Order: sequence, then structure tokens, then C-alpha cells
Amino acid sequence: MAKPEEMLEEWDWEKGIPKGNPVARSIAHTQGIAHEGVHLWVVRSKPQKEILFQMRAAHKDMYPNYLDITVGGHVPFGLTSNKIQKEAYEEIGITFDETQLIDLGYYRYEEINDILFHREFQRVYLLLSNNPLSSYCFNDNEVSSIYAVPLEYCKDIFVREYPATVEAFNGTHTYQATISKKDFHPLLFAPSMTRYMEILFQAIDELFSQGKVTASMS
Repeated sequence: MAKPEEMLEEWDWEKGIPKGNPVARSIAHTQGIAHEGVHLWVVRSKPQKEILFQMRAAHKDMYPNYLDITVGGHVPFGLTSNKIQKEAYEEIGITFDETQLIDLGYYRYEEINDILFHREFQRVYLLLSNNPLSSYCFNDNEVSSIYAVPLEYCKDIFVREYPATVEAFNGTHTYQATISKKDFHPLLFAPSMTRYMEILFQAIDELFSQGKVTASMS
């Protein structure tokens, strides 16, 4: 039996507010109907400054086996609270208190190509957690592993390309993996994400150096 299609809530693209109307995900992504998404970037300060990336599962329809945002997803129609908490538990098996989150606000994202017309208001959060990679688990099978990538390497691959060896965990054991720019989700480097990534790196730098964040997507 086919799985019912995910229903999202339509948002007003100009005003940036929800309209209260349900829309099927496939329709939203081909007709440019704006909707809400949530992103969580988990960072570590020990043993070094790192960003955690999920490895998208091999069976994913889009961009399988690419390193992507620690947690990301759409907000289902009717869900009004614990939006990022739901995704975080399903994808990487973590729970946290609302006060631990650093809210970077909404990023207005638009992607148009031969198969997609995608408009999304992405609510972006930071979470500092020095837990070992072995503490993560992948409950919904949408994620196959998690990688701890040094912050400076993340910045470097936007200007030059070279390999790096990083720590990874696949749900059963921790190991060393060699990665390069080609292993990351290509949309992270798209022009539509330039401002997003600049603000993200600014926020992470502020968090590590000052213990507080002023950078905002909004």
C-alpha cells in the first residue's frame, strides 16, 4: 500500500505568513507554493570546532548519499509546535530543551530548475552539543550516518577544494572517512544559498568566540 503523500501548509510568499491551506508536497515543489521548513545545525566545540552533517540515505529520491544539514525537513500541515524537535528525533535520535536552541530566524529560499519550483521559508536553528557521535541514532532510516567536519574545512571548500579525513558514525561503529567538496549536497554551494551560508558561519563563529549570537537570517 502506497504511503500517503505529505501535506504541507501554504504560506504567503510576499508576506511570509501561513495561509492555513493544506497542499501536497509534490504540488508545492512544482508550482512554487511557499511552505515552511526547519533546519538544525548541530555544532561541537570539543575535541575541536566542528559542524555535524548527516549522510542522506541511499534510498532517498533526491541527493542520496550526500552530506547535508544535520537535521532538515518540511513542517507537516497542522503541526504548530516542536517542529524541529520532531525532525531531530526522527532523523538523528536526539531530544533537547527549547532553551538550548539558538534561533537564527527564517531564510527565504527559492530554487527553480527543470523539475522544481521550490519556495520555502526555512526556520534555522543552532545547537551546541559535545556529545560523542555514538550517541546519535537514525530512527526513520532517512539518515545513514553522521559526520563531524571541522569548521574551518567547511569554510575552505567554498573557495578551494581538497580532501579531509573526519570522524563518522554509522549507527553501529565510529570510523575515519575521507571526504571532499563533491560529497556535500550541491545546493549548499548554490547562489541561492550564499547569504544563508555566510550568516550561518557568522553565527557559529559568534557562538564559539562570544557564547552568544547576533547573526540572523531574517
